[in-house]
Amino acid sequence: MIILPFLAVILAHILCIITSITDIKNNKISNKLLIIFGIAGIGLNIAQYVLKTNIIWGAYFFNLTLVIIFSLLLYILHIWAAGDSKLLIILGILLPANYCMLAGKVVPWSVILVAFSFIFSFIYLLLESIWLFIHHEGNFSLSNVKLNFKNFLFAYIRNIIYISFALKIENFFAKDWMNQYSWVIFGINISIILLISSFELLRKKPIVIAVLLSSIAFSIFTSEWFFSTSRLKYYAVAIVIMLLRIMISEYNYKTIPTSEVKKGMILSSLTTIFMSKATYEGLPDISHEDMRSRLSAAEAESVVNWGTTKNGMKSVQIVRKMPYAIFILIGLVVYSIIWWMVN
Repeated sequence: MIILPFLAVILAHILCIITSITDIKNNKISNKLLIIFGIAGIGLNIAQYVLKTNIIWGAYFFNLTLVIIFSLLLYILHIWAAGDSKLLIILGILLPANYCMLAGKVVPWSVILVAFSFIFSFIYLLLESIWLFIHHEGNFSLSNVKLNFKNFLFAYIRNIIYISFALKIENFFAKDWMNQYSWVIFGINISIILLISSFELLRKKPIVIAVLLSSIAFSIFTSEWFFSTSRLKYYAVAIVIMLLRIMISEYNYKTIPTSEVKKGMILSSLTTIFMSKATYEGLPDISHEDMRSRLSAAEAESVVNWGTTKNGMKSVQIVRKMPYAIFILIGLVVYSIIWWMVN
């Protein structure tokens, strides 16, 4: 019965629309809402099993497992909030098995969806930064790149090592799939470039050296080396992305009155370093500027109260909030369009 998979897809899109709205308005994704849609997804799957619909359950559970692992990984690495990870897991339950198929082949739709969401969120940040630059609300300058050219160069070499190693592995284990879905692989690899700098572990020299040696060993084994025409586009894209990230970072912060600090906000490292010198109790630790440093209700209240003291700050710097549920929605819509076109 084709109506059941179709209904599941519709529910998945409705869930993403609702969570996008609540994430933007309230900085929150409702657990109750996720549970309701999760139960609906399980019910639809049971109905499809009982009615013996034409479903490749192996592909469904493969992607569901991948979704759970991927979501937990993004949460553990503090890239996503818990709500975003849970949303992706519920989508894994809801979306039918035939959504795992493109042109008759099983594909990791969750990886593709997340890749699209990362790319669109990056585009959003870029456009926002350009808007702020036009309105003179930042201090971006190419002189910043020149002053830090050495760090920029090392970071670029590090990115090339990682992306080259990833391309070799992809080409070795999924060459046919890469050739058929080169645009998907390109999107995934762009996401890898975007994510590399987010992992502190990947910036450590021993890890970079280990990956470089592994890449060289892999090249000796497969005769695939760093420089090939197919990789030049990634090396060029890496430079562009790094320059854009520098620009975006200049507009990553927002100054607000201390009295307006609320639960869930993330203070800048500079602000929390200043706070660390205060003796006021309940203030947050030094900020990592990621999901680990989201303020609790008690910490937000302490910051507000500290701001009213003699040595407190009347304004603080926070990391600009980006509600991520809407980018998951965009990623799902784009994947759905591709799915309908290909199938």
